[in-house]
Amino acid sequence: MLWTEKYRPKNLDEVVVSKEALSKVLEWAKKWQNGTWRPLLLAGPPGIGKTSLAIALANTMKWEYVEMNASDQRNWQIINKIVGEGAFNETISNEGEFLSSKSGRLKLIILDEVDNIHKKEDTGGESALIRIIKKRPRQPIILIANDPYQLSNELRKLCEFLELKRLTKTQILKVLQEICKREGIKCEKEVLDGIAENAEGDLRAAINDLQAIAEGKKEIGPEDLVVSKRTREVDVFKVLQKIFKTKYPPYADVWLLDESPEDLIQWIEENIPLEYSGEDLFKGYLALSRADIFIGRVKRRQFYRLWKYATYLMTTGVQQIRKETRPGFTKYRRPQIWQFMFQTKQKRELRDMVLKKISNYSHLSTEKAKTEMLPILILLLKNLEVEKAAKIAAFYQFNREELEFLVGERAGEIADFIEENRLHRIDESWISVEAEERLESGAKEEELKDKQKPKEKKVKDLTLDSFFS
Repeated sequence: MLWTEKYRPKNLDEVVVSKEALSKVLEWAKKWQNGTWRPLLLAGPPGIGKTSLAIALANTMKWEYVEMNASDQRNWQIINKIVGEGAFNETISNEGEFLSSKSGRLKLIILDEVDNIHKKEDTGGESALIRIIKKRPRQPIILIANDPYQLSNELRKLCEFLELKRLTKTQILKVLQEICKREGIKCEKEVLDGIAENAEGDLRAAINDLQAIAEGKKEIGPEDLVVSKRTREVDVFKVLQKIFKTKYPPYADVWLLDESPEDLIQWIEENIPLEYSGEDLFKGYLALSRADIFIGRVKRRQFYRLWKYATYLMTTGVQQIRKETRPGFTKYRRPQIWQFMFQTKQKRELRDMVLKKISNYSHLSTEKAKTEMLPILILLLKNLEVEKAAKIAAFYQFNREELEFLVGERAGEIADFIEENRLHRIDESWISVEAEERLESGAKEEELKDKQKPKEKKVKDLTLDSFFS
C-alpha cells in the first residue's frame, strides 16, 4: 500500500497546513450548514495536500464524501449526472443509512483537477458546473485546482477562494519522522533532511521518496539516499537576470522554465530597454527579430526543432552582444501586451456570451443577433426605466458582468433590481424564486394556484412585446 494513502490525514488535526487555512476551511463548512451555499475553490501546487484537506474536512464534519477527477470525467453529461444529481438530492451513507440534509448530514462532492475541464459549451463541464452552482445545490462542493486562473472569471467569482502554499522543509521533515516512527524504521536525520530538501515543498513526493528507499529496510543511512534530484520550474526573473547581468550561458536554464519560446521572447523584449541602450539595444533587438523569424517558421511548418535556434538567439545571442552591464538592481516587469490581450480576450468572451444568449432566446443567428438585436437591446437597457430594463436583462439571463459590458455604470442599478425582486427566467415565463421553492417543498397545489392567480395573465402574456406596454 502506498504510504501517501496509508498516512493520509483522517481529520483536520492531522492536516499539515497553516492555522489560517484550517480556520477558513472550517468557517466555510459551518457557513454551508447554515445556508450560505458557495462552493470552496482550493488552489495550490501539486502534492501539498489539497485533496487530503478536503477529505479530512468531510471526516471532521461527519459528512460522507465522493471524489471525482474532473480531468478524466469532464464533459457536461458526466458533470450533470454525477455532480448535478449528487448536489441536489438527499444522500445515503456508505452503510446504507439515509442522511437528511436538514439534520446536517451532508455528502461532500470533491471535484479534483477542475482546471482541466473543458470550457466549450458543447463538450464540457465548466458551463455545466456554473449552471449547477447557480441553482444553489444543497450538498457541499469543493473544487480543487493547481492553477485557478485557468478557470473562467465567472466560475471563480461563484466560489470562495483559498490558496494553499508550498510546505516548508520543517513541515515535511516532521511528517517523514512520524512515518518512520510508525513504520519502526530507524532513519538518520541527514537522510530525512535530504529527502525534505529535494521535495521542494511537495509532501507527496517526499513520502514517495521515503517509501522507495525504505523498501525492505529497518535502518536507513546516507548511503541509501539515492533520490533523483527534482527540478522545480526556474523563475523567469532569474533567467532574465542571468541574460542581462552575467556572462554565464543561460541556454540550459531556459529548458527548466515553464515558458514556451513564444512567451519567453516577450519577456526579453519587454525588459531589454531597462538594461540596454544605444548600440547594445539596437543589436539586442536585432537578435530578437531573428529569433522571431524562427518562431514564425515553427508556426508555419510545425517544425519544432527550430525552437532551439530561436531560444539560443533570444538568450545567449542577446547576452553576448552586450558590451557593458548596467550595475545595480533592475526590477523586471511582465509583458504589457499580455495585460492588453487579457483585457481584450475578456471583452471578446463577454461579447460572445451575450450574443449567444440573444441568439438562443430571440431565435436568431449569431450574425443577426450581432447586427440587428444587440444595438437595440443596448439602447433599451440604457434608456428604459429600471423595471423594464431589468425584465429585459432577466429575460436574456444577463449577469452583472455582462450588463457592465452592455450599459456601463447603469449595470449595478439593473442587477440590483433583478436581485431584489428575485426575477429569473423559467420556460419563457416569470415566476418568483419563492414560488419555485414552495413547489419543490411540496406545498399544496390549490394554495399555490390561489397565491399565483392574480398573476396568471401576466405570466402568460409576459413576452418582449409586453415589456413596453
